[in-house]
Amino acid sequence: MNVPLATLGQEAQSASWRFLELPAAWVLAMVIMPLAIGISYLAYRREPIKPRVRATLITLRSLSFLALLLVLFRPVRVESRENVEAAGVLVLVDDSASMVRKDSYNADPALRSKVRGFAGLPPEQVTRSELARRFVEGPFLTELEQRGYQTQTFRFADALSPVSDFETLTAKGRATHLGSALSNALAGQRNRFITDVVILSDGRFTGGIDPFEAGQGARAAGVEVHTMLVGDPTPEVNLTIEMLDAPTGVLQGDEISLPVRITSSGVDDAQSEVLLEELGPEGSGLQPRAVDRQDVTLDGSHARVVLVAPSAGLIPNASVRRFRIRLTPLAKENLLDDNQVELSIPVTSARLRVLYVEGFPRYEYRFLRELLRSGDERIQAQIFLMSATPDFSQDASPGMPSLKRIPTDRRELLDNYDVIILGDLDPYRISADPARGEEFVASLREFLEKGGGLCVIAGEYENPRAVAGTEFAGLLPVILDTTGSLAPEQNTNLPKSPILATPDAPHEILRLHPDLEINRALWENPEGLPGFLWFSPTLGAKPGSQVLLSHPKLTAGPSREPAPIMVAGYYPSGRTLFLGIESTWRWRKRFQNRYHHRFWLNALRWLALGRLKGTDRKHRLDSLEPSYLLDEPVAIEARILDDDYQPSEEPMIEVQWQTPGKQPETVEVGAIEGEPGRYRLSRNVERIGNYQVWIEKDGMRIASTEFEVLLPSQETRDPSPDPAALEAMAQITGGKALSITEGMALLEAFPEGQERRLPVASELTDIWDRLGTLLAALFLFTMEWILRKRYELI
Repeated sequence: MNVPLATLGQEAQSASWRFLELPAAWVLAMVIMPLAIGISYLAYRREPIKPRVRATLITLRSLSFLALLLVLFRPVRVESRENVEAAGVLVLVDDSASMVRKDSYNADPALRSKVRGFAGLPPEQVTRSELARRFVEGPFLTELEQRGYQTQTFRFADALSPVSDFETLTAKGRATHLGSALSNALAGQRNRFITDVVILSDGRFTGGIDPFEAGQGARAAGVEVHTMLVGDPTPEVNLTIEMLDAPTGVLQGDEISLPVRITSSGVDDAQSEVLLEELGPEGSGLQPRAVDRQDVTLDGSHARVVLVAPSAGLIPNASVRRFRIRLTPLAKENLLDDNQVELSIPVTSARLRVLYVEGFPRYEYRFLRELLRSGDERIQAQIFLMSATPDFSQDASPGMPSLKRIPTDRRELLDNYDVIILGDLDPYRISADPARGEEFVASLREFLEKGGGLCVIAGEYENPRAVAGTEFAGLLPVILDTTGSLAPEQNTNLPKSPILATPDAPHEILRLHPDLEINRALWENPEGLPGFLWFSPTLGAKPGSQVLLSHPKLTAGPSREPAPIMVAGYYPSGRTLFLGIESTWRWRKRFQNRYHHRFWLNALRWLALGRLKGTDRKHRLDSLEPSYLLDEPVAIEARILDDDYQPSEEPMIEVQWQTPGKQPETVEVGAIEGEPGRYRLSRNVERIGNYQVWIEKDGMRIASTEFEVLLPSQETRDPSPDPAALEAMAQITGGKALSITEGMALLEAFPEGQERRLPVASELTDIWDRLGTLLAALFLFTMEWILRKRYELI
């Protein structure tokens, strides 16, 4: 029974005799008794009586003296009431996130066999927390209570709290304050009779009071601390694999690059293999397909590996592709649950719908036009060249009609396009009718607000010079000069290579090669992509925008930051890209279409992502964070438009929620008050891994998102057990340090009948003034007087 110890204790009564004025035992034995006997002996030493009679009289006289002395010693009867308190045992269970780990125990077959017998399952299928819970739910606590002990169980991570239901042990704590848990548990039981503390933990503490110091405090309180190690004590050899920059979505037919980081510990020189497998849908029964593998050398540090999934998926035209990346474990590796990651990548079969409007047929237009009308199944484009004659047949992708005019109506843009590219033109002058230009800009703004993408390719004539200070300039991610005085000297005959703003983590638009060093060389080295000759100067990027490429020498704005050449931004749900150069066509000089096409496909994909997340362009679903810690709630948000692209007024929507290793479930998401069309759900989760959430319509996914749930960082830094810390705590207090499989052997440290008696009240009753005391004294005196009379000694 897990009872709060403060409620325990029973009263008991007892009676005893005591002399309140009794001298020290040596005075009584060496002075008083010899003196009483001596005086009695002297009184009868010369009397003419038989020795036997003399001895009797001496004894009676001595007893009389002693009776008198006993009265002087004040004999009393003590009646006491006591509080009898059974011994208390505190059980502290580690509930930190490291307890969610699973250990294989491969290095010690005997221990592995014991753990399997204790758990009833292979060790790698049972978490440390589940092992601890099996112990506290087992016979150990029941046996303690049968021996008269009172037990109370606590959970601890970065704080301590009592446990009334073992189902609440979830192993989500973000830190392990082992020493603080012991100190706080004892501090909360002051004035209680606590004899022992039992701690179930992996011993890996990450903060708070040092466990050894806490053990010293327990010893000072007279408490023995017994520890039970949960986890494999074999010295740690571990490999960990982590995803880096996984794509949030791809197009049907895209190759998928999956960069991962591999961390090794406890090894100096070892080899392992990284395997990329494509998985079928949950419950489909399809066998995984190996699609890429690489060997990796491990030296105790980090290694970066990029795996590539081919364009053809395991299931043709699937809306989601699932992957598992596995790292072959080392021979002595015990923690295997961090040797693999699983992820799902949404795949849209919808083609990128692009409108490209250009002012005149510059080289940038000519080669971008070739890409857009090339027949690539991922792109569906319409192109309009404003300088063309009326009888010119405007270009379009195969199967698409040629435009007769530039669409300006909001519904035309929302229904037909995901990305709009504007070249060197003034958007207010796309028609001889100024009203149509104003309508076009207003429709562009709403197009962005509804998740569309806008790319502006700067030119030397109209754009962006002609739009500075206009409403259209507010859509761009850069600050334009409205004075016309910003005109730095440019040598347009000398190619210049741009500088990556974040070379170690380049924006996905700029990832032309999976190897970061090669990618950087392509952009920044003269031997890479041919440099730009001219660029459009601005006053810098707007707050919240991201500079992707900058000028190698020139600066911009009051901050004198490197002048931006390429900037990405948001407005507010849509995406914008400002390309301050008009020379991407030059990249074909050395590499043909390879990097030119890859760049533009990356850019179009990124710009369209706000629309592609919902394949019907009216449903969007996002996780507010790409990853969450296990002990914090996750949050997803949906944005729903009606058939007229207006915010939905439905009070609630339903989504499908996929927890790792479980079947999907239907979850309701409520509307955000005061924000039509927006829905949000905050929810606690129980497992680490990759979660998927999607909206279905007629059995098809129309919007989806995913997120990863991770262990708290302090708990993942080193999750290996620390038996030395637990042994030190036990040793300093005189307790035992055992493995979780040896728990029942700990009962030897708990003898039966341990209790503490605390006096509540007592009552003293004097004995000397009672009739029985007087009669006893009279009896002694009378007997002596009768004998003296009998032998004529009076």
